[in-house]
Amino acid sequence: MPFLTRSLAGLSLLLLSHALHAADCDASAGEKIFQTKCSACHALDSERVGPHLAGVVGRPIGAVPGFAYSADLAAASSSNWSLEQLDRWLTAPAKMFPETAMAFGGLRNPGERQAVLCFLTQHG
Repeated sequence: MPFLTRSLAGLSLLLLSHALHAADCDASAGEKIFQTKCSACHALDSERVGPHLAGVVGRPIGAVPGFAYSADLAAASSSNWSLEQLDRWLTAPAKMFPETAMAFGGLRNPGERQAVLCFLTQHG
């Protein structure tokens, strides 16, 4: 029973952090950053050079049907993109998945990353 209690408490905290993130974030700033730094390769609802990003939060990693992922991203498909993982990915993609074909150095500014994550969270 203690395991179940801890699991439920952890799930509650995770849901609360997502709700707080959505309430405190600036999606319009995230959209502007997305347009200037991401949209050359990504769209929300269609494949471009990179896979579509609508619904990326919570989606299995490397699992958009028909998209050719690097071996390390495809191997991670048993995990889902959490906000924490996406934040780490956006910081330095090649550090998280060294074989990635994504030619993007990352968003070093934490505020920019949070704004983009806010934007993506609202387009799930």
